[in-house]
Amino acid sequence: TLFTSGIFNEEAFEGDLERIKAFYESQGFLDVRLEPELKYDSTGKFLHINIKVDEGKKYLVGEIKLFGNVVLPYADIKKSLKMTSGNTFSQEGLRKDVNTIQGLYFEKGYIYALVKSETFLNPSTGNIDVAYNILENELTYVERIDIKGNIKTKDKVIRRELRVRPGEPFDGKKLQRSKERLYNLGYFEEISFDTEKSTTPNKSNLIVEVKETKTGEFAFGGGFSTIDKAVGFIQITQRNFDIMNFPTFTGGGQRLVLRGEFGTIRRDYQLSFTEPWIFGYPYLFGFDVYQNTRLRATDVGYGYDEMRRGGALRFGKEFTDFDRGDLTYRLEKVKISYVSSEASSDLKNEEGSNNISSLTLALTRDTTDSAYNPSKGYQLFGSVEGAGGPFAGDKDFIKWYGSSTLYIPPHENHVIELKLRAGLVDDYGDSTSVPIYERFYAGGSNTIRGFRERRVGPRDPISNDPIGGEALLVGNAEYVFPILEFLKGAIFFDAGNVWAQANDFGSGGYKYSTGVGIRVKTPIGPVKLDYGYPLRVDKGEKKQGRFHFTLSKAF
Repeated sequence: TLFTSGIFNEEAFEGDLERIKAFYESQGFLDVRLEPELKYDSTGKFLHINIKVDEGKKYLVGEIKLFGNVVLPYADIKKSLKMTSGNTFSQEGLRKDVNTIQGLYFEKGYIYALVKSETFLNPSTGNIDVAYNILENELTYVERIDIKGNIKTKDKVIRRELRVRPGEPFDGKKLQRSKERLYNLGYFEEISFDTEKSTTPNKSNLIVEVKETKTGEFAFGGGFSTIDKAVGFIQITQRNFDIMNFPTFTGGGQRLVLRGEFGTIRRDYQLSFTEPWIFGYPYLFGFDVYQNTRLRATDVGYGYDEMRRGGALRFGKEFTDFDRGDLTYRLEKVKISYVSSEASSDLKNEEGSNNISSLTLALTRDTTDSAYNPSKGYQLFGSVEGAGGPFAGDKDFIKWYGSSTLYIPPHENHVIELKLRAGLVDDYGDSTSVPIYERFYAGGSNTIRGFRERRVGPRDPISNDPIGGEALLVGNAEYVFPILEFLKGAIFFDAGNVWAQANDFGSGGYKYSTGVGIRVKTPIGPVKLDYGYPLRVDKGEKKQGRFHFTLSKAF
């Protein structure tokens, strides 16, 4: 308020002076003095404000001493401090370092450790020496875990996500991971941990308090994207479903989705059910039943009608907090029709119906801090799918796919996302080629922006429709930053290619693009708008920028 004109408010002015003083003190100028001078102009209507600042000496941190630390060595504590010898001294930095030391002890189970700081002006150096006096107290164990605030969610659903157990020492890292896992369920809007002293020496109770959010949704609406054109949908979702809890059917930690989409070129129907713990054991079971139809639309890379009808059985197991494996059996009927009359004989040969029977093994490692809006950590994913052969079906192929994503937070609420995807697919047995609907495609909003959908890679030599390839490599770099509370900006660079033969993987012909985008949080869901410009295109094609508009999966 100080640097803008307006009606003078003495209370606001005093607050501005305090903020200026606090800023100087945070930069080490502990003796700063402010002398404000207020003068009216000749009309008596306007007040001119001048502030004289006497900065004084800038203080640096001198010697740092620790007293009372037995459990944690001096070196371990010192390397965690932000305010070290030679750095600028500030009371705020001192407070943060006290909290850091207490956090180190909390992680080790010394939840009642006390840390007090003392400062001394060293007359010989002119610096401020700091002493931390530590009272470690005793190692504390968890006696009992009490859960509060859960009205719908069963206690067991919460307890199975906790990484701490009764009888174990308190562990700050495990508690933090427990909170992340509970938030990732999507059942709670607030989660807090507290402790309660027990009558048993060296033991305390852990209090887990949650505030539930709505987990059931009935949604309907419509939209438009550059991939699916106009689309409407109806969806019923219960993220905290319980098939045995009549009549509310909530609280068991299961997931149920019923969805129908009706669009200009797309019609999809899906029923999906997931039980993350089978009969109380940490094994996932789920199934999907679906029918997906895409109508011919060459401008988004479909030179034919495609209908998929089938289902899948899913089994999974968590090995650690960050690692899991999944096994999926897929059985579906795929029908290709309405191929362009101008297409080559190879593309026309894809017409007809075929049964796909396959088994997929997938491994995932995920260290990100949030399943819905990650800002740090990484994700590694790899899968191999075998179709036909011992699983019967009409098509024999093996598909390998892998992806890695790294999230880096350079500043608060800023995220750099680096992503790499690669895939190979090849036929075997009685098949002489990989089906067009099992090949890889690139270009468009989800791969290489600035290019038309599925237009990076092999095309039919006659109709020029995309026909996909057996090898894929795509990399993306994106920097997302806040603009307003509901609005984020993005800068990105995409690169990659699709090759006709698996043996050609990485052989060149890469396409590049760059661009900017926005991410808007709206009442009907998050929206993503990107403008990409191709930096390298195929010979004979024009470099032309392109907008990509779609619903975003996370905000």
